[in-house]
Amino acid sequence: MSIELRMQPLSPVKSWKDFCKSAEPFSIAIDGYVAAGPRFDRAGPRANFNHHEEVDRLATRATCAQILIAIRQGLFDCFLKNGAPTAIVYANDCDEDVCASWFLLHNSHLAIHAINPLLNRLISVEELMDATAGAYPLSAFSPVLEELAWVFEPYRRFRVSGEIDKREASSFEALVDDVCARIMQYITGNGKSIPLDTRFEKIFSADRWAMIREVGANAKTGMFASGIKAYVSVRELPNGRWSYAVGRMSQFIDFDVIKILDTLSREDGGGQRWGGGNTIGGSPRSSGSRLCPDEVIRIINSVI
Repeated sequence: MSIELRMQPLSPVKSWKDFCKSAEPFSIAIDGYVAAGPRFDRAGPRANFNHHEEVDRLATRATCAQILIAIRQGLFDCFLKNGAPTAIVYANDCDEDVCASWFLLHNSHLAIHAINPLLNRLISVEELMDATAGAYPLSAFSPVLEELAWVFEPYRRFRVSGEIDKREASSFEALVDDVCARIMQYITGNGKSIPLDTRFEKIFSADRWAMIREVGANAKTGMFASGIKAYVSVRELPNGRWSYAVGRMSQFIDFDVIKILDTLSREDGGGQRWGGGNTIGGSPRSSGSRLCPDEVIRIINSVI
């Protein structure tokens, strides 16, 4: 078995065509490394598992759920070299979906059969929360959310502390290892639970949307519980730029995320595009945005 993670947090997002040209055979891109919907190239083989670009977010499984089903439906019958499962896995983020996806690919022997109810539960709930960007109306006191809060606590601390903004590959890899160790504890019945921290600060509020700063590790759960259905989450970066997430509960909420992302991308003019799907997206992962919060507020209000 040869499953290798290549974490490249500073790598610009690639197109599927460019990925197929540059990545060696047996390469798998996950969760936004390639800005395209799910893809498979048998000639490589190469694959892209993603639920950000070119998809209907609510109708598309999160990356980890795509991978779980792919493993159970024969992924490693194809990604097989000299009789052993083989893959080079490319990622540029270390969030919950990336951690769960890497755990499954690296431990496919634990995932191939649908016999572990705790693994099935973890992926099912993580997928639901990730596909809705945390907007699914589970109670903040739900036991399963408190269990997942413990599993993914290292990532959420990493993100809220600002360490994620340094974009250091070694730190991202160490974080993924920490979370995967907790996933292993969880699926073997040794997991724990912690209360959710749902605190957030409202920076701007209008009738249809709000700009917020996440304070607690589970701020989006608190934000949606407070009645905010469309939002921009902002975080200042060490280099003086800004990181933004733009989202809404679903396509049924009147807040055109794709149009907003396209407009912000043109106004930003930083060489890398803002990206995402029809319910959530954001500023470039590797470089951030040059637009300050007041400018983003002005632009979004002009769009809507």
